[in-house]
Amino acid sequence: MQLSKLPAVVWGRAEGLAAGHAAVDAFFSWPKRRPIKIGVMKRTVRLLISLALFLAATTSSNAWFKVTYVFCDANTNGIVDTGDVPVPSVLVVVTNMSGTFSNANWTTPEGYALVGLQENVPDTYVCFLHSATLPVGTTLVMPSFNVFSITSANDVVTNAFLIENSACVGISPPPPPPPPATNMCWLTGGGTIGDVQRPPEHSFGGVVYPGCSPVAAGGGNWNDVDHRTRLHFKGLTIQVVDCGNLPGYPPGSSSPKTPFNFIDFKGEGTLKGVGGNTADYGMVTFYARCVDLGEPGKGVDQYYLRVMDANGNIQMLISSDPANPLSIAPVVIRSGNLQLHISGCGKRLKH
Repeated sequence: MQLSKLPAVVWGRAEGLAAGHAAVDAFFSWPKRRPIKIGVMKRTVRLLISLALFLAATTSSNAWFKVTYVFCDANTNGIVDTGDVPVPSVLVVVTNMSGTFSNANWTTPEGYALVGLQENVPDTYVCFLHSATLPVGTTLVMPSFNVFSITSANDVVTNAFLIENSACVGISPPPPPPPPATNMCWLTGGGTIGDVQRPPEHSFGGVVYPGCSPVAAGGGNWNDVDHRTRLHFKGLTIQVVDCGNLPGYPPGSSSPKTPFNFIDFKGEGTLKGVGGNTADYGMVTFYARCVDLGEPGKGVDQYYLRVMDANGNIQMLISSDPANPLSIAPVVIRSGNLQLHISGCGKRLKH
């Protein structure tokens, strides 16, 4: 399939993303992160992406998407392993076998792409790398394409492509990313926002960084429904930014006991209408903070969320200072609980 044959909405998104990337012949400025171990990543994706906490009662929106990794065979052994390096800025294309649907997305600096599929439509697809976006000098792509079927909601299909290119041979895989400055943590929780005398304005919940991977479902799954605007935000790739303590509050959290009381996290996801709202903002970026200040969390714990579309416009905001949306100003939750946990990721990375 030629890039120009992609649907206009796909081509427009790809064209906009391309403007932010370097030229194809400069792709081999390898990122500073170790590729994900594929076996672990697959298990984590299937286990965690099904989390929807409270959304079954509020929306029928489901996660139907493909996760694809692209690596360069740096150790020339012909298989994907930790000796290989991720390839950024490659266009991953997915089209169904009948030719009635296609979508595409670019690989990130970590070498992965998240491609949205038709929702609520079981189908068979073919996934491939667009040859014009491969690094100059690429001589082989293994496999040349990937055929897969998806039959149910939250059925996440993952694959990896390996390319051969002399430019990456002998390059040592970069070290894993450093942990957040104030140690690692992860989060579970959910609740509502709004005046207790009125229906809730937001319902939210999920899990952050349970799988010791900053990408794909290892980063967790976060959902927020704005009941006023009838919008559903679904965080699909999540990365911890920091774990620490807010000034003016006692340090640490008590149940479970941790040395910190807040977590900041960010990533990508989708923002779509529910309950008759047909809006679809496509892939969006987000930044969030959750604060664990006591048990139970109702009326004590705090929550901030900012969701931005591809043009940088804020489409969803939970903040105590809405006039300054970039200021991280969480609000007190009306119901629910937010719980921080000490992460075992640092220990696991040593093995």
